[in-house]
Amino acid sequence: MDNPQDKALNTVSVPEELHPVFLKAQDYVREYFSEVQSDPEKGVIKYSGERYILVRASAMSKELFDMMALMYSDRGKQEARDLSFNFLFDIAHSIGKADARSFFLKMGVKDPIEKLSAGPIHFAYTGWASVKIHPLSNPRPDDHYYLIYDHPYSFEAQAWMEKGETTDFPVCVMNAGYSSGWCEESFGIPLVTAEVECRAKGDRHCRFIMAPPSKIKDHIAKYSKRAYIKYEHYNKIDIPEFFKRKRLEDDLRSRKDQLEELVQKRTDKLTKANRALEEANIAMKVMLKQLEQKEQADKENFLTNIKHSILPYLNELSGTGLTPEQKILLAQLEKNVGKITSPLIGKLSSKYLNLTPMEIKVAGLVRDGVPNKEIAETLNVSLNTITSHRYKIRTKLGLKNKDSNLRSYLLSLE
Repeated sequence: MDNPQDKALNTVSVPEELHPVFLKAQDYVREYFSEVQSDPEKGVIKYSGERYILVRASAMSKELFDMMALMYSDRGKQEARDLSFNFLFDIAHSIGKADARSFFLKMGVKDPIEKLSAGPIHFAYTGWASVKIHPLSNPRPDDHYYLIYDHPYSFEAQAWMEKGETTDFPVCVMNAGYSSGWCEESFGIPLVTAEVECRAKGDRHCRFIMAPPSKIKDHIAKYSKRAYIKYEHYNKIDIPEFFKRKRLEDDLRSRKDQLEELVQKRTDKLTKANRALEEANIAMKVMLKQLEQKEQADKENFLTNIKHSILPYLNELSGTGLTPEQKILLAQLEKNVGKITSPLIGKLSSKYLNLTPMEIKVAGLVRDGVPNKEIAETLNVSLNTITSHRYKIRTKLGLKNKDSNLRSYLLSLE
């Protein structure tokens, strides 16, 4: 004969229309946890062949918060609390999703409500809390999903209360994470849970609101307008986000990639600009070199023109019968021509590798094709002296012991 208690839904409180579905889930979960194997020698506890572990409730709530506060004391209580909050929520959300998938397969259910039904009952059997789902809830697989529920015996709130401490923030973060993970897996949509009231902070309930992330704030604001707690309280509620740190890290990595891309683009632009500047500098150097060469050529041409167009006539003029006055004028003219050409000749000598003035004169006559004998007569020196000068000129021009013709080489310098 069936026990009447077996027909009562006593592990979860839900709206009347959901009783049949949750009653069926209760029968399954009760049967599941009735098959227990305990082997302390091996450190194994199994329910229906599935291994479980037992963890002290306070170690996963009050004591963990205290440890994090001590560990991050240099950063302040708020940051320590945030780190604890995010860590516990992420872990619980993952566990909730994994447990849900496991039970869906074992129960062979596909309907979202049937998937949901085992969650609160499993919650009760594993010692997290009992669950009371309110009639205003609207669990459905779209943006209109809304679940409001209480955890009357939350292990997290109780851990704080047993220590005789009250908080100024809701503490049932693992309850919120596990519930949202199970329901998210049940309905196939992103869900987040916020604890809007908590017994650990002196409220009447450990009450939660679950909704899609884009809707959660609106639901909290709507609820706050009819709640017994002051409206300002609900503006301070933390809204957790599954793997929030990972999302922030992904955002940071994306921004870093964008920054590196921007830096690379600017570096490329600078490299291109530097390359253009280098090319411009090279072009400028080439242009300056060409100008220098042209200037040098112009000077040499100027000297050559004076030598061939003016000096011969002055020499011829000096051999004519000039009057004393004319000789004075001719001497002054030769002196002025010398003043004009002497600076240029000094600069030109560098081209001939520091030839002496006499060697420059000899080189110039050789270039013009004047024979050695005539050069000696012109410069009023011996033929041997001219031969010696030619030898020194060849040495300084790098023609020593070479078959190169001196005049041809001098002409190539023009």
